[in-house]
Amino acid sequence: MKKLFSATAIALALSAGAALAADLPALKAPILPPPPPPPIWTGFYVGLNAGYSWGASNNIDVGTVNLYDTFGNNGLLPFVIDPGAGSAALAASGTVNAQRNGFIGGGQVGYNYQFGNHFLVGLEADLQGTGIRSENSFTGAANWNAFNVAVGPFGLALDRSAASTTTVTSRTDWLGTVRGRLGYIWGPSFLLYATGGLAYGGAQATTHQSLFVNNNLSATVLGAQVLGLSVPYGSIGGVARYNESRIGWTVGAGIEWLFAPNLSFKAEYLYYDLGTARFLNGPLAAVGPQVTVLGFTSPLLTSINQGITRVKFDGHIARVGINYHFVSAPPVPVVARY
Repeated sequence: MKKLFSATAIALALSAGAALAADLPALKAPILPPPPPPPIWTGFYVGLNAGYSWGASNNIDVGTVNLYDTFGNNGLLPFVIDPGAGSAALAASGTVNAQRNGFIGGGQVGYNYQFGNHFLVGLEADLQGTGIRSENSFTGAANWNAFNVAVGPFGLALDRSAASTTTVTSRTDWLGTVRGRLGYIWGPSFLLYATGGLAYGGAQATTHQSLFVNNNLSATVLGAQVLGLSVPYGSIGGVARYNESRIGWTVGAGIEWLFAPNLSFKAEYLYYDLGTARFLNGPLAAVGPQVTVLGFTSPLLTSINQGITRVKFDGHIARVGINYHFVSAPPVPVVARY
């Protein structure tokens, strides 16, 4: 009887405990936080770009020196008739203001690596054809007195003058860069970045020079001119062409908008510097009348000059572009419900 009573009491206690537990609030597992956003910028990309370029250093310098003059101190005569004969070269020296500009367009390829939620490093290479061109001219003139002597009432003078025209063309036919990029991701669809690295391109320049020299010999008696002789002569040569691939550097900044899972639009500014080219012009000779002695013909009057052209190939680029990114669309985070 005691055993039956004990078993009945235990059963009643268990039933009461179960009923009490059923009345307690249910416990749920904690909600896990959503996973961090995926690195949607990481990966390779290719794209196209187009824009406009304008020159930074637009002055092209042409310096000319006199190598030989019949009347000068470097002539063949045993005495100097004209100590200032080098003034002819000054007429062929000057500066061209060349506004070098044109359209530019090509393609790019690169790789981005996103670290964290807001930062990116990358490497980009691009190559484009350009229409960057310039052409301009300057003219120069010089007048000087070679000698002026007087013996009693008689006088003899030689006045000389020179005039020159120089035309310089320059162009950049193609341009490429290999640049690093460091960016800040804002949004997360916008990328603000700075960029810089290597620049290279095909540079050309052409110089054309012409020189005309005039010699006026006059004789006077008591200050009145009784004889005048003018001997003008023109130039040959004076042409030079430069054509080389050059290497330099570039730096810039831009903004890029990831407007679709695989497509982005960018606007970018670059400054590039391919350095300064210096090249010799062809000899610039002003040749006068010729004389023949014993079958040998030689110019009676000659002025030979040598020019050098200095061109700096640098400029600014403003362009836009579109990129296709080889990355998948970011998955939508799923939060489990219990």
